[in-house]
Amino acid sequence: MLAVTLMVGIVLPAAAQNVMTLNTVAVAGKQRMLSQRVLKAYAQLSLSVGPDKAASILSTSLEELRSSNGALRAMARDANGAALHAQAMLIDKLATITATQPTASSLQQATLVSEELLANAEAVTQAFIKSGAEAPAAMVNLAARQRMLSQRAAAAYFVYQTAAKSHELKTRAMKAASEFKAAIIAFDDARTEFPQISDRVDMARMQMVFFDNALSNIDNPTKEQFATIAATSERILSEMDAMTSEIVKQIATRNVLPATASAKRK
Repeated sequence: MLAVTLMVGIVLPAAAQNVMTLNTVAVAGKQRMLSQRVLKAYAQLSLSVGPDKAASILSTSLEELRSSNGALRAMARDANGAALHAQAMLIDKLATITATQPTASSLQQATLVSEELLANAEAVTQAFIKSGAEAPAAMVNLAARQRMLSQRAAAAYFVYQTAAKSHELKTRAMKAASEFKAAIIAFDDARTEFPQISDRVDMARMQMVFFDNALSNIDNPTKEQFATIAATSERILSEMDAMTSEIVKQIATRNVLPATASAKRK
């Protein structure tokens, strides 16, 4: 996870404050993804799709939700403090539900709470964007949002398969996949500015082909397609997580002088 350092009582230069904002936006935005990843893993447990891996993902995602919430609350301004307190309560609620054996009822509850948590995390992310350098923060947010979409599509797909075959869930899965593919095009234009992301974009797009093929058979899936959705959503997440980190890192190197350069100017 991207590191966020809280510096109490120190007034940072504007450039350093902007970098902190970008890190915070990346972490706040990751909460959106984790809300969907928990649901995906819980639904996988219900379907016995890679249950050991799913249990591990569920546990680590809840831990990261809590630790990131704590870090964000430590640096939040008053306007975001209440939203982050509400976020903590939603995380606890989701953890309580997903600690039980999955049933039709508990999956429905988990789906509703994960949606509340997603909406909360989106509001928190937008508030952090407005508190800093909006243009670069928007780029970081776009990359971070791709992580969420990869998990949202998979989560809706798996919950749909648990006898909860609602039109809404099917539409949600298809829409998230479509939004992911539309947004990834934006990073083609960013390859010159951020050359490090080029391979990440290509790998995510390739994995999305396999994901799409499995998703297209959502009403009559095979066990192999269950495995494909689980595996490719994790691979796409890995690439998008790395891409977000690399964008933050590159923007940081442009805005913060190395210590040696700073010393020469004194």
